[in-house]
Amino acid sequence: MSTIYIETLGCEKNTVDSETIIGILENAGHTFTVSPAEADVIIVNTCAFISDAKKESIDKLFDLTVFRQHGKCKRLIATGCIPQRYRNDLTVAFPEVDAFVGTNRLTDILSAIDTGGFYAVDAPKQYEEYNAPRVHTGGKGSAFVRIADGCFSTCSFCAIPLIRGAYRSRTIENILAEARAFAAIGVKEINLIAQETTYYGQDIYGERSLARLLGELNSIDGIRWIRVLYQNPALLDAKLRDAFFSFDRVLPYFDIPLQHVNNGILRDMRRGGSRDDFAALIASLRTGNPESVIRTSFITGFPGETDEAYAELLDFVNEIKFDRMGIFVYSEEEGTDALSLDREKVPEETAKIRREELMTAQLSISDERLSRYKGQTLDVLVEKVDTKEITGRSWHSAPEVDGYVYVTMKKDSPAAVSPGDMIRVTIDHNNEHDLYGTIA
Repeated sequence: MSTIYIETLGCEKNTVDSETIIGILENAGHTFTVSPAEADVIIVNTCAFISDAKKESIDKLFDLTVFRQHGKCKRLIATGCIPQRYRNDLTVAFPEVDAFVGTNRLTDILSAIDTGGFYAVDAPKQYEEYNAPRVHTGGKGSAFVRIADGCFSTCSFCAIPLIRGAYRSRTIENILAEARAFAAIGVKEINLIAQETTYYGQDIYGERSLARLLGELNSIDGIRWIRVLYQNPALLDAKLRDAFFSFDRVLPYFDIPLQHVNNGILRDMRRGGSRDDFAALIASLRTGNPESVIRTSFITGFPGETDEAYAELLDFVNEIKFDRMGIFVYSEEEGTDALSLDREKVPEETAKIRREELMTAQLSISDERLSRYKGQTLDVLVEKVDTKEITGRSWHSAPEVDGYVYVTMKKDSPAAVSPGDMIRVTIDHNNEHDLYGTIA
């Protein structure tokens, strides 16, 4: 049996894949180390979403080749999105890598360790479950649960369908079983992820079934927070919105990547919707629950983004006042339809300036939105404890992408506070990203 080191890059979906790989390998008798110098086998789970992610993955592979060439390592393996997307080019580009395993061939990691080789095929027609239990590597109180893989959309800028394939939902029974297993080990928050969670169930049940899934998850003992990430604004209909407001453990946290608001840009992106549609949707969410938290993301520098189109986006951000916002600079991705658009290209430097201007505007908005919690007492899920401070999150913040609650430890603070606990915290003040308080 081998000692394994695994490096995970990219998004939460890659985290889930890595945890699945760990489960498969543990089930086969392999052990793990946190040091690549001690490993017989090094696995890099790569990301190919945008150019920066690809560069990070390639750099990490090159960095770790030193252990393959001069250390204990006998197998260097690349898994994930890069092998899946660039299957025809990798063996020449990376002669130091012994094996490549795509996103839909996770069980082949065993053969990759034994013999090396190349394992990447087109996506299967249904979600693939694995016999080995997934090993949770994240914070004690929180876990990601993937409800589907692949994507049904054809956004002109996005390469995800080229990597992950068509949309494939898990069954409700399998999702519930995984959520119950997490609850049994003390997980209090589950975060549902997919390329688009709002399309869930259409392929296997003949209708979108996220509302039904939320109702089932809401009954699991031990789970306190159910968060849904990656929601398509076009599919966030009245029935689904009602589910968010009807189930007591489902958080009114709306992660809705809008990408832009100019109608011409949206048309070229093949996103659907309009500025007026988005404004009406957000108004309905805040009417349904005034405490709703709304996160979004936008792209600057998409081909044809004029000064006027960008100004419309900036105006919308100032008007709507999102709780959280991420900004990406447009990245040209081979194989995507945006490359063939007959539109004027936006200089990268211009796109970066627009991103920074949007983020500057958002800082003051975020400060204003967070200030409403001052004086409130919130449930906080503890992530880290040291001698002077507790770090955690309220339900208003998703793991890894949003801010934290920092809790000052005082002489009379409870001594037995551990990661995974839920504590009550009175908020004293905030900045643009985070909340600060004391144990109530």
